[in-house]
Amino acid sequence: MTLLSISSELGEDTLLWRYMSLDKLVDLLATQELHFTPLASFAKSDPFEGYLPAVAMDADASIFRPHVEDAESAWKLVEVHRKNIGHELTNEERAPAEKQIADLKAAPRLYHVAIAKSIAVNCWHINKGESEAMWRLYGDSGKGVAVETTFGALKESIAVRDSAFRVHIYPVRYLDFFDAKLKPRDCVVEGHRAPLLKRISYEHEREVRAFIVHVPETARAGLKLEEWKPVPVRIPLDVNRLVKAVHVSPYPGEPFAGSVTRICEKFSLPDGIVRLSRLLSGHEELLDRLSL
Repeated sequence: MTLLSISSELGEDTLLWRYMSLDKLVDLLATQELHFTPLASFAKSDPFEGYLPAVAMDADASIFRPHVEDAESAWKLVEVHRKNIGHELTNEERAPAEKQIADLKAAPRLYHVAIAKSIAVNCWHINKGESEAMWRLYGDSGKGVAVETTFGALKESIAVRDSAFRVHIYPVRYLDFFDAKLKPRDCVVEGHRAPLLKRISYEHEREVRAFIVHVPETARAGLKLEEWKPVPVRIPLDVNRLVKAVHVSPYPGEPFAGSVTRICEKFSLPDGIVRLSRLLSGHEELLDRLSL
């Protein structure tokens, strides 16, 4: 079984949607795997991905600052002592101290970047029904699909397969990153921070994130934080447990809708699982109610 760490805020029946292009649906069905994208890969669309609000960044910096001050004080004492005994430090002797202090000062930024590189995410949208905005954002220029599932089904579909990773599933919290009234405790989502904090500009996404942490395989590799590379990860899952419905975008019409149906049939999904979007239909039914 795959180990899970899950939110206590989401109910088993909470509806989740994943809007995607048709090729990504085919990939999901063919591989029976959930694709996790490195957090660093989202930097182009949102350069704040993986970042924390200013108050949290300040709190993190305060953890490192005493170590820098202690190192600077220690070397200052050495420098004064050597001067008092008539043997001032040479440039060669100062170099290790300067490097140590520079490394300590650089550490918070390196650790922050390394954390963003080590996290990979798979994103879902909470909604009781279709979202016009999500169709436009992630519907592949009108030719998209949306997989509908529940929080319980997502958990179960992952847990019944084996993988080397622990999968965390939590809702995203949306904050004003420069809000002076925020407290560090406001920047924690059930014990987690990145990747579960985003700016309020993205609140319309109403996102639930499944994420894994993928660290370097060896301690030696872990020492070189600046050389870490973001790596996509795939987690096996039971597609039949996951997929409750496949919704077809309201925009393209045929033959796209028929193609989606045939693809789902090919991969042995149950009959009737493909549903045409009702985003742009059904209004006639309301008008018919005025018929006398």
